[in-house]
Amino acid sequence: MNPATIDYAKTGVRRLLVVDDQPHIHDTFDRIFQQQSAADGDLADFEARFLNSAAAPSAHDVESPNEMPAYELSHAVGCDQAVALMQAAVADGQRFSVAFVDMKMPQGPDGIETTRRLWELDERLQIVICTAHSDRPWKDVLQELGYNDRLLLLKKPFESDEVRQLALSLSEKYRLSAIRTHQINELQTEVSLRRSVEDELREMAQRDNLTRLPNRCFLLQQLEKIIQKHRRNVQRLDAVLFLDLDNFKIINDSLGHDAGDLLLNEVASRLKECVRDYDLLTRFEDQQRFCDQGEETMRLGGDEFVVVLECLSGTDDAMRVAQRIVKRVAEPFKLGDRWVNVGTSVGVAFVDAQIRDAHEALRNADTAMYRAKTSGRGRVAVFDQSMHAAVCARLEMEEQLRRAVDHGDFRLLYQPIVDLANGRIKGVETLLRWQNQHGVNVSPDEFVPVMEEVGLISAVGEWVIREATTQFGGMLQRLPDSIRDTIYLGVNLSSRQLNDQGFLRRLLQILDETGFDRRRFKLEMRETADQRSGARALAGMQSLNQSGIGIHIDDFGKGQSSLLCFQAYPVETVKIDRSFTAQIVSDNSHAVITRAVIQLAHQLGARIVAEGVESEQQMSLLRRWGCNMAQGYFFAPPLSLEDLERLVVQPTRSTGVKSLIGDVGGIFYHDGQPIVSGIS
Repeated sequence: MNPATIDYAKTGVRRLLVVDDQPHIHDTFDRIFQQQSAADGDLADFEARFLNSAAAPSAHDVESPNEMPAYELSHAVGCDQAVALMQAAVADGQRFSVAFVDMKMPQGPDGIETTRRLWELDERLQIVICTAHSDRPWKDVLQELGYNDRLLLLKKPFESDEVRQLALSLSEKYRLSAIRTHQINELQTEVSLRRSVEDELREMAQRDNLTRLPNRCFLLQQLEKIIQKHRRNVQRLDAVLFLDLDNFKIINDSLGHDAGDLLLNEVASRLKECVRDYDLLTRFEDQQRFCDQGEETMRLGGDEFVVVLECLSGTDDAMRVAQRIVKRVAEPFKLGDRWVNVGTSVGVAFVDAQIRDAHEALRNADTAMYRAKTSGRGRVAVFDQSMHAAVCARLEMEEQLRRAVDHGDFRLLYQPIVDLANGRIKGVETLLRWQNQHGVNVSPDEFVPVMEEVGLISAVGEWVIREATTQFGGMLQRLPDSIRDTIYLGVNLSSRQLNDQGFLRRLLQILDETGFDRRRFKLEMRETADQRSGARALAGMQSLNQSGIGIHIDDFGKGQSSLLCFQAYPVETVKIDRSFTAQIVSDNSHAVITRAVIQLAHQLGARIVAEGVESEQQMSLLRRWGCNMAQGYFFAPPLSLEDLERLVVQPTRSTGVKSLIGDVGGIFYHDGQPIVSGIS
C-alpha cells in the first residue's frame, strides 16, 4: 500500500467518487455531505463505535467516535471521466474509498462496465450501485460482477441518512482494509528480508571470504552425501585431493598479506581450470581440527585446497587431475610487478567402503599430501593404511615432545672436537638427547624435524643454549686458564631459529645472563638451512658474527651442497658430513671431493672439521690433507658433562679413562693439555 493512503486514512479525510450522468444527482450528494445535523453525529458515533469494537484497530487508526469524518467528493458524468479521476487518484496516492455509480448512463458504458474498469485500477474500492426500479434486476448485476463484499445496492430515490451511513461504513471498511494490506505487506517484506539475510548468512557460512570458493563446512556436508551415495552403490569411484602450496609462507611473509591473498585467488583460478565444472573445489581458512578419540590432528591452513572428484571411470582419472594441478600451479605467478614461483603437493584418497565419514576421507587425503610434501614437494601421493600408521606414530611423538618440553625431559651430551695438528681438544659440540616415555632413545634426526614443524624448536633451542652455557661455563671455570681459553662450545641452530629475529635477540640475552664468553660460543647450522634462509638469515648471521659469535656450517655435503656458502655467509668453520668421512678410505671419489673441499676452504679462509671419524686410517688421511679438526667415536663418543669433565681433568690415560671412552680410541694429556692418543 502506498504510504499516502495510510496518511489519508489517519487524517479522517475520506474521498468519495460520484459517477452519474444527471447533474441534479451530483447536487444531491453535495447537499447530503454538507449537512451536519445532530442525527448525523449520533449515527456517526454509533457506526464508529460499532466498527471499532468489531475490527479492533489500534488507537491511532480510528477517528474519535464523537467526530464526524470529513469527506471529499469528486464528480464524474460518465465512465471515461471516472476512470481518468481514478487513475489520477491512484497515481497521487490519494485513492477513493467509495464510489457511487449510476446503473444506467445512456451516453456511455453503464454502471456495470464502469464498476469493472474502476476495480481494475483499485480492487479494494467499495462501490455502491445506484439504481431505479426500472433498471436491471440485482441478480443480473451480481452475475455480471460476481458475489463479493465490495458491492452494494442503493435504490433510487434514496435517503440522506442512508447515503451517509453507507459512506461512513464503507469508507471505514476501505480504510481498515488498507491498513491490513499495509501490515501484510510489511510482514511479507520482513519475511523476505529475513530469508534474504538467512540466504546471505548461509552463503557466508559455506563460502571462503577471500576466494568465494566453498569452505570446509560446505565440503564436509557434500562429502557426507557422497559417502552415503557410495554405500548405496559400491561401484562408484570418488576421490578426494588435498593440496598444500609450497613456499606460500615465505611469499606471504616477504611480500605481505595482500600479495598472499592475491596469490591465493590466482591459485584458485588455475585450479578451476584443472577440474570439471561439477567437481567440488574448496579452500580452507586457518583453523585446526582435532579428531575424536585421540586420533590424528589435521592442520587446515590458508594455503590448502581440496578437490572432490565424483563418478570417476578409473583411478588414473584422479592421478591425471592431480598431475595437471601440480604442473599448472608450478607455472610462475605475476603479483603486481613481481613474478613468484610456488608449487603444490597433492595427496589423493579414494572413497571406499572403509571410509566412516567425511573427516576420515579428508584425513586420509591430508596424510597422503604430507607424504608427498616430505618426499620432495611438487609431488602426488596416494593414501594407503601404512601412511596412517606412520602419521599416528608421528602424532604420538609430537604429544610426547610437548610433554617433554613441559617436564624438562631432554638432556645434553657433549662430543669433543680435536685439533688434528696437535691432538688437543679445541671444542665440543652440544648434542640434544631425548628418551620417550617408553624408555626408547629417539634419534635427533627423527624428533628435531617434528619440533621444527610444530613450533617447539625455539623453546627447546633457548633451553639448550641456557643449559649448555651454564653447564659448560661452570666446567670451564674449574679448569686451568691454559685449557679454558682454548676450548669452544658449539650449539646447533635450525633455519626457523635463524629467521626469528626475536630468538636471535634472546640468544644474546641468554649469553649475557649466563656470563658465557661470546668468543667461545659457536653456532652450527646446516648448509641446506642456509640455502633456504635468504636475506633475513644472512642479516642474522652477520649480526651474530659481529657480536663475536662464530658461524659453523654443519653437515656440509649432505643433500644439495653449494660452495657459495663460503662467500655468501660469514663462515668461520665448515664441518664435512659423516657420509663423506665414512667413505674416504674405500671410495676414491669421496676422497677426492673431501680433499678438494678442504683445500678450497683453506683458500677462502675457513677451517675444516671432519665429522664421524671412526678409524685411524680416516684420521691419518684427513690429517695428511690438512683437515684442521675432527670429531667422532675414534676420539670419544658424546659424553655427559660429568664424563666430559672427568676426561678433561684426567692427567694420564688410565684404566678409568679407557673404560669411559671405550676401546676405539682415547684422549690423554701431554704437557698439561688433553691430546689424542697416537697423534702426538
